[in-house]
Amino acid sequence: MPPFILAIVILVVGYWLIKKAGKMPPAAVKPFLKKMAGGAIIGFSGLLAMRGMTQAAVPLFVFGLGLIGHSAIFPNGFPFGGTKTPGQKSKVETPHLSMELDHDSGNMQGTVLQGPSKGMKLAELNEPDLKAFHKQCLNAGDQSASLLEAWLDRNRADWRDTWGVGSASSPSGGGKMSKDEAYAVLGLSKSANEDDIRAAHRRLMKDFHPDKGGSDYLASKINEAKDVLLG
Repeated sequence: MPPFILAIVILVVGYWLIKKAGKMPPAAVKPFLKKMAGGAIIGFSGLLAMRGMTQAAVPLFVFGLGLIGHSAIFPNGFPFGGTKTPGQKSKVETPHLSMELDHDSGNMQGTVLQGPSKGMKLAELNEPDLKAFHKQCLNAGDQSASLLEAWLDRNRADWRDTWGVGSASSPSGGGKMSKDEAYAVLGLSKSANEDDIRAAHRRLMKDFHPDKGGSDYLASKINEAKDVLLG
């Protein structure tokens, strides 16, 4: 490919990436760019392989695959390993808020269970209503505030600065998690075996770890669910 055509392609792709990232929630930008970089590296490794440079192509391919994550290539799991059920969702619920975690997309969707905004999705609330609901959750004295803040951290990364909130609220104790709640948190049926439980835990921690746009609270709930089911 002539150098000037390659330069045009790079500019067009770069412009598309900037526009695409600009429309995404802040927490989703980093994983998106990581996958794009992985795809570019895999493509480059293919070019090297075609030129007979397999010793350089193989490690680059593996590195690119690691950046993308196997779910982007094998959405139902590796064909030679465990499978992932499409459409799998986890559910975490407090008295004031129900949160659903989508295993396929990594999206979080919350529904208000009490108060003036009862029945509404968090994404439908404007900023004043979100602030009011946050205050309501803080006054409740349960884990609702921590769950709401996990959603805010993932979907509105600058909310703490905008609202003048310095640090996350400490979740108050909610008692020992039941097995039914643990299955719901991991998005599993009661027929799940030990391998299913470990695989769901591993997958969720990859998506909802604090470093990936999740929160300490969500990570603790996912860990607790695994511990409850595995004893």
